[in-house]
Amino acid sequence: SILIPGCGNDPMLIDLYNAGYHRLTAFDYSEGAIERQKSLLEYLPSGSNYVDTVELSVEDARALPKEWEQSFDVIIEKGALDAIYLSGDGNFEQSVKEFSRCLKSGGVCMSFSGVVPEEVRRDGFDGKKWKWLRDGSEDLKAGCFVFRKI
Repeated sequence: SILIPGCGNDPMLIDLYNAGYHRLTAFDYSEGAIERQKSLLEYLPSGSNYVDTVELSVEDARALPKEWEQSFDVIIEKGALDAIYLSGDGNFEQSVKEFSRCLKSGGVCMSFSGVVPEEVRRDGFDGKKWKWLRDGSEDLKAGCFVFRKI
């Protein structure tokens, strides 16, 4: 199963569904973003049974539902941690802790980010709990980072 934090108005959810990934959970802090995702899902071909396999909810990345603990194989984060980092007050660190809590042991977190400073990212995704599979620090603009939960 795949978790997509901060889904916003990005059509990635539809792309993943069309590629055959049907155990999808996406959330955003904005109710408007979740409503937008619902309207995007209506573009799926008729007969798509996404209602039973795609979950959308309004959530705070700093305090995700308790029932999500160790529920996901993969987290695909595309800019959400950038926005969370910019909101300050340790929100990035708390969100990474929540991601870790919700990810199964051995699960993978893919992060596409260009704002979070390298030292903050290294502290959040520390080597005691995460194995860095890909370090995007030297990528142009937004880096691609891949971590495996230990």
